Amino acid sequence: MSNIITSMALSEQEIEKIAELLFQKLVKHQESFEDQTKTFMVSDEFGNNANVSEIEYYGYELHKLESILEKYVANEEYEKADIIKNKIRLLKIKINKL
Repeated sequence: MSNIITSMALSEQEIEKIAELLFQKLVKHQESFEDQTKTFMVSDEFGNNANVSEIEYYGYELHKLESILEKYVANEEYEKADIIKNKIRLLKIKINKL
């Protein structure tokens, strides 16, 4: 078996195709895991990852949107702030339904 593997020469295109298929399978597996367990993976600005519950995930999203809203208001970008404000409202509705 090892002779077969060592004698196979893969082109860059074949390697890329294999890598893409593997990535797609991993993403599908992660989505399936999240659907089954209702947990989500979050990353911080340092690249640290953590699995969190659905409510924790929404909490992170809410905090992020509120920070963006503050920046838009401070920069007097009120149209953008209105869009974010609406997203916050919809997210709070989701949280209240949990």
